[in-house]
Amino acid sequence: MKKLLMLCVFVMILALALPFTIQGQEIAVVVKIGGIPWFNRMEVGVKQAAKDFGVNAYQVGAATADPAAQVALVEDLVSRRVKAICVVPNDAKSLEPVFTRARRQGIVVLTHESPFETGAVDYDVETIDSVEFGKNNINAIVRKLVESGEKYTERNPAGYVMLVGSLTVPLHNFWADVAVEYAKTHFPFLKELTSRLPTAESVEDSRAAVLDLITTYGDRFKAVIGWGSLGPIGAAQAVTEKRLQDKVIVVGDAIPSTVVPYLRTGAVDFAQLWDPKDAGYAMVYIAKQMVEGKKIESGMNIPGMGPISIQGKVISVNAIKLMRTAEEAAALGF
Repeated sequence: MKKLLMLCVFVMILALALPFTIQGQEIAVVVKIGGIPWFNRMEVGVKQAAKDFGVNAYQVGAATADPAAQVALVEDLVSRRVKAICVVPNDAKSLEPVFTRARRQGIVVLTHESPFETGAVDYDVETIDSVEFGKNNINAIVRKLVESGEKYTERNPAGYVMLVGSLTVPLHNFWADVAVEYAKTHFPFLKELTSRLPTAESVEDSRAAVLDLITTYGDRFKAVIGWGSLGPIGAAQAVTEKRLQDKVIVVGDAIPSTVVPYLRTGAVDFAQLWDPKDAGYAMVYIAKQMVEGKKIESGMNIPGMGPISIQGKVISVNAIKLMRTAEEAAALGF
């Protein structure tokens, strides 16, 4: 009996010793698909935030990028009454009903990569300034054109084409819209040769598209922007095949480890992205603040990432990763 009493006391002491936040703050991050490199990297940030902030934060993802499977995961988390759910949506519209139920039950709901579908969430968290992101590729093209020494005017324009993941991917097309408007306003010697092409989520489709553009437009085709991490890789393969690394400028969004060899050969001239590790870390941090009842305000500092800005329901911190050389890309470590 004495031993049993001592055991009970020990268990009570152990429970009291556990940080309150670990017991009371369960924060789940639901990604588009589990087990792929991009989201494996995001999980590093989720786990680091859990350690740094003393919360029970973890990441889950379905085996396929099926919107219904993601909805089912979120529904399960709602039934378990976790404190916060952070989602990288496959289809934001399909998640609206379960997000609404979650918030009615007092669960904090955040998204990432979904700044245009925020009606059913508390906030969307982004780790880039999307307007700056849209301008950066145009600036990179202009720098390369200036370096080439060739003179371009509205009568003698430099033609460019943009690749997007699809014509319905909101972020890709927002960035493309920003780029077009920015080029028209500040660099009228840049001319979009044709409508954006929906190939940037496939290396092979992007390669084939750029090969066709080279054939169709010849010397008028000076640059390609890939809004989608596989677009610049496919474009780089095409210009390498045609030995046009010094003639066609390739810029866009790319995972650092995949773009290093192309930056090294000059087949890609500039790349940018954000670190999914940062996104995982930021979502957990914001979720923790909200679970604790703290007000989210512009200027709030995410440790290691800097101050946030807020527009409507979109929280952003500008942590764009620029890759102007192979060395810069390799140093990012993912």
